[in-house]
Amino acid sequence: MTQYVKTSFQLKDQNGQALSGTGGQVYVAAAGDAAKVAIYDKDGVALTNARALTAGGVQFHTVSTVTSVDLYIQAPGGQFLTKLAVPTGAYYDLVVDTSNKHQLFVIPFAIGDTTAATETDTGFNVPTSSQVLGRLSGCGLRVTTADAGQTIVVGLLSTESGGSANGFITATSTTSAVQLIGANGAFFSTNAPHLADAVVAKSISYTLDASTNTAEGFILLPVVME
Repeated sequence: MTQYVKTSFQLKDQNGQALSGTGGQVYVAAAGDAAKVAIYDKDGVALTNARALTAGGVQFHTVSTVTSVDLYIQAPGGQFLTKLAVPTGAYYDLVVDTSNKHQLFVIPFAIGDTTAATETDTGFNVPTSSQVLGRLSGCGLRVTTADAGQTIVVGLLSTESGGSANGFITATSTTSAVQLIGANGAFFSTNAPHLADAVVAKSISYTLDASTNTAEGFILLPVVME
């Protein structure tokens, strides 16, 4: 019989107050990997990963053989938090410095979690009244599993008003497992920051090449909040 363990957390600010607002999500990855790990409810029914937060917190179950996970979290206020090698089967209070206006979004991508040549909504959103900074400020990729001859583009969901699938990063190679500065997309045509409120689109997306079969890594987006 499959055994499951529960992991849960509550986000709190630097003063210990719970961040109980609406919004936010967590992407649960296998420890040391960009790929998602399977998560379940208490009855062993599969849950969607990434998972929306409820009042700044969440709980999920994993099979007992999964002893730790990596968490990529967007708080209700838009801040981004990365927690690596988190032991499963416990409750955590996770602190978000809400006074820090400079955020680095670290968003995993993995071909096993998407369909090649199909724009994928990451579930993470550019906060209202923020600025996304371009390649001169570190917008780029960390490729952890290479895929020779393939590329990735990153932008805002093209089905949203003002969105562009390659608005942040135009076709950038996944051939080598390295950290790369992404080629500036249309949102950074003059190396100026992208102003979130300049378009309706807020959903961060990525698209991998049609022949992609191994690529994994992380999208790096520097964001300055209001």
